[in-house]
Amino acid sequence: MPPPRIFHRAAVLTLVLALVAACGGINTEVGGSGGGASFRFAYPVGPSRYDPHRASSSFDNVTLFPVYDRLVHLDPQAEPIPGLAETWRYTAGGTRLELRIRPDLRFHDGTPLDAAAVKSNLDRARTLDGSTVASELESVRAVQAPDARTVVLVLTEPDSSLVGTLSDRAGMMISPAAFDDPDLDLQPVGAGPYRVVSYSPNDRVVLERFDRYWDPAAAQVPSMVVAIQPDSTTRMNALRSGQTDAALVGGNQVAEAGLYDLPTTGDSTLAFYHLQLNRTRSHFGDQRVRRALNHAIDRSATIDGVLFGHGEPAAQPFPAGYRAHDPHLGDPYPHDPRKARALLAEAGLAGGFDFEAIVPTTDPGLAIAVQEQLADVGVRMHIREVSSGETADLFYSREQADAMFSPWGGRADPVQTLSLLYGADGFANPGSHTIPRIEQLTEQARRTIDPRQRDALLHRIGRLVAEHALDVPVTFADTVFAHHPRVTGLRGWQSNKPELRGIDVRGSEG
Repeated sequence: MPPPRIFHRAAVLTLVLALVAACGGINTEVGGSGGGASFRFAYPVGPSRYDPHRASSSFDNVTLFPVYDRLVHLDPQAEPIPGLAETWRYTAGGTRLELRIRPDLRFHDGTPLDAAAVKSNLDRARTLDGSTVASELESVRAVQAPDARTVVLVLTEPDSSLVGTLSDRAGMMISPAAFDDPDLDLQPVGAGPYRVVSYSPNDRVVLERFDRYWDPAAAQVPSMVVAIQPDSTTRMNALRSGQTDAALVGGNQVAEAGLYDLPTTGDSTLAFYHLQLNRTRSHFGDQRVRRALNHAIDRSATIDGVLFGHGEPAAQPFPAGYRAHDPHLGDPYPHDPRKARALLAEAGLAGGFDFEAIVPTTDPGLAIAVQEQLADVGVRMHIREVSSGETADLFYSREQADAMFSPWGGRADPVQTLSLLYGADGFANPGSHTIPRIEQLTEQARRTIDPRQRDALLHRIGRLVAEHALDVPVTFADTVFAHHPRVTGLRGWQSNKPELRGIDVRGSEG
């Protein structure tokens, strides 16, 4: 499919949304919390839940991070660094993970954050009914707190992914006094650099600085507002008019930001857009069909037409330069409509077939492009648009629809991504279809502590995922933030989970 056709559909969609916003159909106003300057940030989605152990989307982390601190942090290159835990080490042949907790920590409600509180949180995350992170802690047999600052995770077997796991929702600390609060999803109580003043679902989160936070440099401004604005045109309009200080923007908006002297920052991350298949529905259990879908996609044309070149083609679950990326894999599925039709015919589907795909309302441009390309080989993808906060619940938990076209947010450790997407027990694998060899190698990688040996295993797994066409990856789209020049400290994060730490607004109080 030629790029102009893709551009036409995306351009029409953008124009319509702009007209809606201009006519007052979308509220673009973002207010501060009062009593001081505020960093105002516009993002397309809010939290699915404000309980990190029940939250279902990795994109929740943008609003969870300021409130809930984690045992481990990630640097901008997605490498683990100290968080609430100053140090950690594996002992007993990798079957014990010992963490040393910082002294004198407190939750927002004044409850001490000591080893006992960490143990309570990890036990809750492992056993809570409806926990979305329990599978990431399956290797933990017991949690011990031998003294006020030492936490020991006793493992059933070595698990090299745990350090990364503890930098995500499984490692977020909730005040034990709030565990059973029925209002936790509206009034979260964490130990992060900011605490929630008010939260209006699908509208905004208003936060104020927590003065007892252990790292004062993380909270430069006295307050922050995260405005939840699904439409990219609305976010850009709010930024241009000065109603927000920074916003996530699309690749097709980078040039526009430059016209208004709005700097941009960001690059490709661990997140990738994909057509994720429930391989137990429709005709997706047939490997020939999955390979046909991959050959039907013109990834370069899609990136040029919809993202204005701000992305890289995706052939495997990890981007180039990342330790789990196999540089020798190449492109196993070049754009080849003729081959796609031949594979469909071989599978007894010469006339094509129909399927339904859930698509978040935030930005359907890429999904529309994929829909058109699949139609060119006789496959009819029927788009069902839903709000971003519902996508994970509908597709993963309720197993509605045959597929979902959306971004995978990436995870702190490669084994998490592989287990969640392709493991039989993975939360993000509806239908639980898997390849036994992939599961075996993923578990071997989890048990391997040596980094070089582990990376070699991850490369083998990536090749098998591609060989079996378990996914239809499209692009590692650039994650780009535009901001006013007065904003400092905003940067890209390879994790694709921006941590609003160290951000300042020139002229702000405090």
